[in-house]
This record gives sequence, structure tokens and C-alpha cells, in this order.
Amino acid sequence: MADNGVVLKRVGVVVRDLATAQAAYEKYLGITDWATAEYPAEALRDVRAANGRETTGAYRSAIGRWGAAEGVVFELVEPISGETPFNEYLLTKGPGIAWLTVVDKDPSNPNTLASRLTGLGIAVSNSWETAEGRREFWDTRDALGGYLLEVADPAAADPIAPNAADATSPLPFTQVFHFGVIVNNVMKANEAYHAIFGITEFPIKAWNAEMGRLDSPQYRGKSVEHGYFTSQGMCENFGFEIIETTYGDSHYNREFSDRRGPGIHHVYAWMAKDENEWVATIDTMTGLGAPICMGSPLRGGAAEFAYFDTAELGFLIEGVIRRRPAEPQYQAPDWVVTFHG
Repeated sequence: MADNGVVLKRVGVVVRDLATAQAAYEKYLGITDWATAEYPAEALRDVRAANGRETTGAYRSAIGRWGAAEGVVFELVEPISGETPFNEYLLTKGPGIAWLTVVDKDPSNPNTLASRLTGLGIAVSNSWETAEGRREFWDTRDALGGYLLEVADPAAADPIAPNAADATSPLPFTQVFHFGVIVNNVMKANEAYHAIFGITEFPIKAWNAEMGRLDSPQYRGKSVEHGYFTSQGMCENFGFEIIETTYGDSHYNREFSDRRGPGIHHVYAWMAKDENEWVATIDTMTGLGAPICMGSPLRGGAAEFAYFDTAELGFLIEGVIRRRPAEPQYQAPDWVVTFHG
């Protein structure tokens, strides 16, 4: 991962019903331990919307971890009432990843994430005080592609203990390789991801239905002719795949951006170690009700990706198997965007 000072703390998911969502996270990810809390309007103090306007709101939340100590922490939020970023997201987009909670690796560095956001003219869209401290959500939706950033105190601990090292789930966890973000323009988005996160290199790749790229793409069990244009960017303990659809039917457009615009479409968090693990996990997830809804062999058969239809979670989960090293002409990006300074 890159050493640019931004560390992922939580993934914020807005849900319609907390208990139903928790059951889905247990079914697919094996999360059974949750730190739950309810925040009625009187528990939120100094609630501010854009430009400091006073408002009110209420919500309930549950925090749980997928994987062991280095796993990913989810905060599920069910909006109850009022003008919160959670309620706005639910009413305009539906359930999904509404924000990422991040921290500065070195808060003593004067070039903090908050200072960069301020310098770019990005404002705090919502903030309030709870017994645990103040929460501030920066309106990065236009810049990054449909989601907010919450910049948190790096010293604050999550109210959920790590799972045991041998904890298992139906879908194994490897690491957060990337969040797949659907945007309108990849090249424009690269500039924002550099300015905000400090990412300096973005390998660029056009994925078309042809041998060596998408060898044999499928969508909802049917062979398709589609394509998309991507860049990759890495932070401390997570990364981004920034995606612009170019042609044809895919989950990216027909079931995501056509309905809700730009946003975080998937989390790539599992890489299979061998063919048996790959097949067994696909069979298990299919039996649970989350079959593959889109995927393809890649790079001349050297690898394969698959999206599990985990829409109940508010996003899809991507798995990849690397069967062998790809031939150089298939492995290389089309070009690399490099920022200096």
C-alpha cells in the first residue's frame, strides 16, 4: 500500500432496518458481535448542516468487524428522523456505502486531510456532538464520486473487539484491496483523489470484451459485450478502483449508476489462494443466495474476477483468483498517470 498518510477506520453503510441488515452481515460475512447504540435527537448536540445551519436528527447504529485484527470495520446506520447525511442518502439513493471514516496516520503533520479539504473549498456538510465526541462529514460527493468522508480522531478506539485470528465467515476476508467507485469521468476523478488523498500514481486500463482484457465477460449469467475504463490508486491500508462505464450492459450501469448516480459500488476484499477455495466459496455464497452477478476471466486466463450479489449488504463484494502470472502485454496498464508534489 502507499504511504500517503490516510488510513481507513470504518466503512459507513446506510440501511433501512438495522436488525435486517445485521442478519445479512452475519449470513454472508459471519459478523455476530456488534456494538449498538441509539442516538435520539436529544443525544445529538450542536447539530449543524452546511454553512453552519442548525438542524436536528436521530439515528441508530451498529459497529462490527469482518475479519480479525486487520479486518474491516463496518458502521451500519438506520436513520430515524431529521436532516442527517444518513437520512439524505437513504432517501435519495437507497441503502449503500454513504461515507468512509478515515484518519490521518500522523496527526502532528500540518498537512492534515482536513486542511487539504478546506484548501480545496470542500466544506463540512453535517456535524454534531455526541457523548463519544464530535462527528464531521465533509461533502466530497462531487469530487470523489457520491460519498462523504468523515475525518475522525486517530486516537479514538472502535467500540468492538477484534475477532479471533481463526474466525471464519462464509466469504473469507483477505484485506481491503480497493473500493470500486463509479464516476462520470475517470481522468477528472484522478485529480481529486490526488488532491484529497495524496495518491500520486494511477495505472490506467481500458477493459473491453476481448482476449487479454475481459476474456469472456458475463452479466447475470449471460455472455455480454461491455467495457469500462479504470484507474487504480492506493492509500495506507486500502485503495480505490475508479470506474467509468464505456459501453454495453453491466452491473455498474444498469443496476447501480443508472439508478443512483456515482458512488461506491463494491469492495474487493478476497483473493482466493487456489482453485478449490475459489470453487468452494462460490458454491457456498450461491447456496446462501449471493451468486456471481458479473465477472470474467482476465488477462488471457491468468486471473478471474467475480462480483457476489450481496446487495443485502448495500454493496457488492469482489473476489479474485490469480491462476498464473499474466503475459507482459496483458499485465501492463495502458498508461500511468503520475502527479508530482
